[in-house]
Amino acid sequence: MRLTRMGPLVLALCLARIASAQNVPAEVVRGRISDDSAHAVMGTVMITRGPDRTTQQAVTDSGGHYSSRFTPGTGDYLVYVSAPGFKATRRRVQRTGVDTVLTADFTLQRDLTVLAAIKVVATKPARASTSMEAMGNERVSDGVVGQVTPGDRGNPDATAATMSNVTVTGSGISILGAGTESNLTTLNGMALGASSLPRAARTDTRVIGTTFDATRGGFSGANIDVRLSAGSRDFQNRNAFLTIDPPALQFTDALGRSLGAPSGGVRGSAGADGEIVRKVLTYNVSVDVGRSTSSQSVLTDADSFSLARSGVASDSVRRLLTVAAPLGIPLSGSGFHSQRERTTASVLTRFDDTRDSLDSRSITLYGNHAKDDAVGVGALVTPASGATRTERALGSQLRLLHFFGPGRRLLTDAKLSGSVTSRNLDPYVTLPRASVLVRSTSPSLGQEVTALTLGGSSFASTDSRWILEAGDETGWNANGRRHRFKASLWSRADGLSLGGAGNQYGTLSY
Repeated sequence: MRLTRMGPLVLALCLARIASAQNVPAEVVRGRISDDSAHAVMGTVMITRGPDRTTQQAVTDSGGHYSSRFTPGTGDYLVYVSAPGFKATRRRVQRTGVDTVLTADFTLQRDLTVLAAIKVVATKPARASTSMEAMGNERVSDGVVGQVTPGDRGNPDATAATMSNVTVTGSGISILGAGTESNLTTLNGMALGASSLPRAARTDTRVIGTTFDATRGGFSGANIDVRLSAGSRDFQNRNAFLTIDPPALQFTDALGRSLGAPSGGVRGSAGADGEIVRKVLTYNVSVDVGRSTSSQSVLTDADSFSLARSGVASDSVRRLLTVAAPLGIPLSGSGFHSQRERTTASVLTRFDDTRDSLDSRSITLYGNHAKDDAVGVGALVTPASGATRTERALGSQLRLLHFFGPGRRLLTDAKLSGSVTSRNLDPYVTLPRASVLVRSTSPSLGQEVTALTLGGSSFASTDSRWILEAGDETGWNANGRRHRFKASLWSRADGLSLGGAGNQYGTLSY
């Protein structure tokens, strides 16, 4: 009976307490966390309400501010602040007056932990590299760009001629007296079929005279090795060159002008390298075009001064041309170039797969074209006796690099290249060559006997070559040190086709 009578009393007290709690307003605890330089700090805030120990967690924003709401508020809180790299701190915050917003700002001190000194001694493993080649006498063309004339830029022989211990001969360079036929010109270590490269190509040229590496063969004189760099992975590079050589800026005497000494032309080259696809593919592309001309005297229009300097009287030449015309011997006209002209074009490209630094693949393509008109034409030769010389070259290279084995210290470098080169000398007319001896007498010359040339060219030839080369080189650094072992496999196949010969159509002498 007593419990039954006390039930309503307990219920009334609970309802009164709930009503009292609902009348207590909510409170907000907020503030800002910064370091000793007043910079905002990203941290965690734990707020405990007293006396019931209810806890709420808040995280500061980018400005270091935090805020937490308590319903109902008691006016008594314990705020604990922590942040990585700083010393944690706490503070009791109490309400003053009737304000329902309590502010608690914190300035944290950095937590500097001093560790005991630790000394670590280890040997870094040396990974195999293609740059570790055993060379005996090697020179790289660093800093010689300015020593090569604009017209010779892109010619590997001209770049090699700027280096010490290299002798320049009429047919090329020589080291230790070896003939030029003993030299080997390579691109990235493989045979190069082209005779010239674009001026704007980003390359390095080195000359190897003697070597201690038994795996390097194919030459007994000099090895001119041109290295084409891969495209930059960080920048887009552009460069261009333009060379103009006007004859008006050249000086020579009357004899030099009659022999075609003043020559003019224009040559342009452009190059670019960088990334085509981000972190996937890079490129290095360069092109080069040029044209040069030189005006010279030929037998059909040479003046008396030029002929006199060549040892023949002008009336003797006129007599010869008068006799040759009725016989049907071509002398000049459309299709016969009396002015020497040379046109060149070349391209060099490289593409690299950069998706994996331990497995790289690259392909290199190059092409070369050159054409010379009025070959063999001069002051004592008719334009019809000249010829056209053309040279073309195409080549490609494929290179695969792969690191493997424990610690990826083994490197295999596989290469495959092929090139085709053709050289043709085509006469303007397919007629025998005629050589006429003319004796001229004059007060200035005395008696001179000079040979004048009519008819066709005495040279007609075709030269086609192809090269197929494959090689594989595997290098290993023993025990991670720079003691390298290398195994090489190399093979090469050459083909040559010659057609025509000197004096193919015969020569008549009078």
